[in-house]
Amino acid sequence: MHYYEVINKRPVTSITKRKNVLLLGSGFVSRPLVDYLARQKDLKLIIASNSRAEAATLTKNHKEIDIVDLDVQNKENLSKVIQGSDVVVSLIPAYLHHIVAETCIKHKKHMVTASYISPAMRELDNKAKQAEITVLNEIGVDPGIDHLSAMKIIDEVKAEGGEVTSFISWCGGLPSPESSDVPLIPLKYKFSWSPRGVLTAALNDAQFWMNGKQQKILGGELLKSHFPNVPIDSKFEFEGLANRDSLSYINTYGLAPLETKDAMLRGTLRYKGFSDLMYSFLKLGLLRTDPVNVQHNSWQDFLDYLLFGPSPKTKPTMESRISKIEEILNLPAKSQIMVDIVVNALKGLTLLQDQHQETTNLIHPPKTGSLSPLDTFCILLQDKLKYNPGEKDLLVLYHEFEIKLKNGNKTTKTSTLITDGIFGSDENYTAMAKTVGLPVAIATEMIARGIENNVYIFYFILEQSAVNILYQPKNLPLKKE
Repeated sequence: MHYYEVINKRPVTSITKRKNVLLLGSGFVSRPLVDYLARQKDLKLIIASNSRAEAATLTKNHKEIDIVDLDVQNKENLSKVIQGSDVVVSLIPAYLHHIVAETCIKHKKHMVTASYISPAMRELDNKAKQAEITVLNEIGVDPGIDHLSAMKIIDEVKAEGGEVTSFISWCGGLPSPESSDVPLIPLKYKFSWSPRGVLTAALNDAQFWMNGKQQKILGGELLKSHFPNVPIDSKFEFEGLANRDSLSYINTYGLAPLETKDAMLRGTLRYKGFSDLMYSFLKLGLLRTDPVNVQHNSWQDFLDYLLFGPSPKTKPTMESRISKIEEILNLPAKSQIMVDIVVNALKGLTLLQDQHQETTNLIHPPKTGSLSPLDTFCILLQDKLKYNPGEKDLLVLYHEFEIKLKNGNKTTKTSTLITDGIFGSDENYTAMAKTVGLPVAIATEMIARGIENNVYIFYFILEQSAVNILYQPKNLPLKKE
């Protein structure tokens, strides 16, 4: 069944007064949410964004939606727009959510976001309870649908008298294989989400449980310590990264005590080759998060700054740059192939340029402000590794459960979601947009209608999202056991 058919067949609860839903943000994943909520006749949607052009694109088929210009960090203006709403949806960068949450608590307005619960958000828990509002986090795809689909199976196992003895979950938003290749840059990755969010996720500390033991990885070593082979399906060559703190979900999922489990791991999928190349970028300083007040005349000047510092004694040459790269990477002599891969990738990104190489960049390094090397690098990646119209992205979510049945026998159960999407299409969404935007939209709808305390909200979101998201793309498997 097509997405739009499902939406049009959904009943609308009769409510005498329309509820105001305020959407903060107008970026990558907003369109499915806007289309969904605009069809609910008892809801009035307002979009507040720092990009009127983006917001206008979202509303071109929904003339009744209002647009408000807003810088979220302007707390006075933020307070004004939140005060007139019933539910606030925050799809802005995650580090700004706590500012929104504080304002929602002040005005006693509900809030929904797809992001992980940060320490700053967690500190607001008691205040939100005192204000008697719902602040719902982790209701996108990862985190979000992964939680819902995991709990559905865990609850079913328990209801049958069984026990989950191992839980391993992988999720990744990636280019579809036919859209993954970029000349000279073998990351096999493009950005359907904030580049900063993707790169900083690779800098997080991680801990998980494997083979009955606790494992810890410091953020600087996460890319180096990746899982080299994640065999979900023979059509894809995946590797994996441990995702943050898997152990924190042992109680959330009702799987405690941890010591009785063989494994508890939540991880992120990438195509093979991503982690080694990104780890090389990390060692070269491209992922540094400390602000630097240095202006760069070209992308090669930016790399020179990272390699040689602000005032090199002699003007760098291609030979001296490559020699410095080899020194910093400090790879064994037999790893010259990896050095060549890194050098070619830097050339593909125009961070290294031969004397007669033509520059194809449409953008230049920022001239003002104090940005970290990571933020500067993200500007380049957003340009070089963006999806072109008509290209496809892919969302893969995979759970594996080892189960001890009531009769003592052991079995394995898996749950797999694979969906793709198209960039620049009026008829389709990207995979990332629909798997994040639709669960957020459904949760917002239910909270606006006053049923946020119903425990079955989560299963309802899973069931409805599944109808809208789970279909079998061409030549791709879909298995749900």
